[in-house]
Amino acid sequence: MTSTLGRVAVALLVTLSFAAGAAPVTAQSEQPAWSDELFTDLQDMQPRYNGNVTEANMSFGERQVFNQISGNVVNVYFVGTDVVFSFYMRPDGTLTDLRQSGRDDADLKMEMTRDTAEGLVSADNPVPRFVKAVNDGRVVQKQGPRIVRGIVINGEDGNPVKQATWGIINVVNGLR
Repeated sequence: MTSTLGRVAVALLVTLSFAAGAAPVTAQSEQPAWSDELFTDLQDMQPRYNGNVTEANMSFGERQVFNQISGNVVNVYFVGTDVVFSFYMRPDGTLTDLRQSGRDDADLKMEMTRDTAEGLVSADNPVPRFVKAVNDGRVVQKQGPRIVRGIVINGEDGNPVKQATWGIINVVNGLR
């Protein structure tokens, strides 16, 4: 009797563990249709971005901010949605490891609207548009539905060093 009960309990635990492991995949498939198209567009934009990043014309201040982004894993949150993408920006500023999901090991979080992202992917040279969007990044409304203009960057939750660094950068630049 005990061994039969034990087998049933083990079978139930195994079944539950498989079900729990499948939950994130199910949640990911519930993304809006536009997110799949935008992700494909971002993948297509990546070579254009990478091909132009070393030639980017930035002011001293813009270059310093850009250097703080370089070398980090970044989660990109689309304001007003549950859509999150991620990428790694190499120390030379090129983008790699673009994913259609957030990453637990992200150092930074970027917030932007879908319109901002679509503007980046439509540009022949997305680097100047990216720099401008970061430079213009503002949280226009914090209460109620969050409204963001441009690209707002902060340290990812759970990364207090990056949060403090970007808190200082944003205050000095008057970005928030």
